Amino acid sequence: MRTRLTRFHPLLVLALSASCAPGTPSPTSPPPPAATGCAVPGTLCWDFEEGTIPSGWTPFRDEFTGRLLVDDSRPHRGRYALHAQGMVGGKEGDQGGPKKTIRYNLPEGFGPVLWGRAYVYATPERPMSHAGLFNARYPRPGSGERAFDTLDWYEVATYQKKYMSIWHPPEPPGFPEWVQVSDTPLVLDAWTCLEWQFDGANGTEPEAALPRVWLDGQELAWPETFVFSDPPAPPPVREKASNFTVLETGVFLYQGLSVPTDWWIDDLAVGKERIGCE
Repeated sequence: MRTRLTRFHPLLVLALSASCAPGTPSPTSPPPPAATGCAVPGTLCWDFEEGTIPSGWTPFRDEFTGRLLVDDSRPHRGRYALHAQGMVGGKEGDQGGPKKTIRYNLPEGFGPVLWGRAYVYATPERPMSHAGLFNARYPRPGSGERAFDTLDWYEVATYQKKYMSIWHPPEPPGFPEWVQVSDTPLVLDAWTCLEWQFDGANGTEPEAALPRVWLDGQELAWPETFVFSDPPAPPPVREKASNFTVLETGVFLYQGLSVPTDWWIDDLAVGKERIGCE
C-alpha cells in the first residue's frame, strides 16, 4: 500500500496566520444545532455490541504491529468496543507507522455535511506522530471518480500529543493540506466524547469549510494553523462537496510509534445533524 511522504518537517511547512485560514470558527460563530442522538432518520450508529466488526465495515489499512478488533477489554458502555491493540512500529519523525483501520461506504445521497461522534480512550502515552482516528471522503466537483484515492477528505487526529484536524486533497499524496492543531492535549486513561462537523457545502462561501471539533461538548480552538506540502506549495482550494461517500476509522500513524499504545473507539455515529454526547 502506498504511504505518504514524511510529514510536518519544520523546513517544509508553509505557516499561515489564523486570519489567512478561511472558514476557521471565530468567537462570533453561531452555536451548532442542538444534539439529536441516534433517533433522527439518516443517522448511522455503531455500538459494536455484535462482538465483531459491524456489517458494512471492511478491513482497510494494515501496517506494522498491532491488531484492530472488537473485544470486551474496555467498552464505553455495553460489553464491546473497537480496539486498536498494541500499536507500535517505525521511528518517530520518519515516514511510516502502524495503521489499522476499517472503512464503510455511505448510502447514496448522504449529502455534503457530515456530523460525527465517537467515544475514545487511549493509553499509555500520547504519540508525537500524526495519529488519525476518523476521516470522511467525497468526490471532487464534477468528477465521476469514486475510487478511494481520488477523493477529497476531512480528518480528525492527534499530532504532537494534541488534537488536530485536517482538510486534504486526494491521497496519495494527500497534500497540500490545511492543518489545524489545538492547544488541548490528547486525554489519556479516560473515555472522552469527540464530535466533529465536516461542512463540505459551507453555504455561499466559495470553498468547503475547515473542520470543527468538540471535546466533551467544548469546541476546540486552533492556535496553530498552516498548510503542509512537500515541497512547499500555495494553499489548496478546498473543493466543495455534493455527497460524502466513504468513512474510515481505527488508528493510522503517518510516522513511527515506539511505545506500544492502545486505543478504544465506541458508540461511533455519523449523521446530517449534530448527534451529541450522552
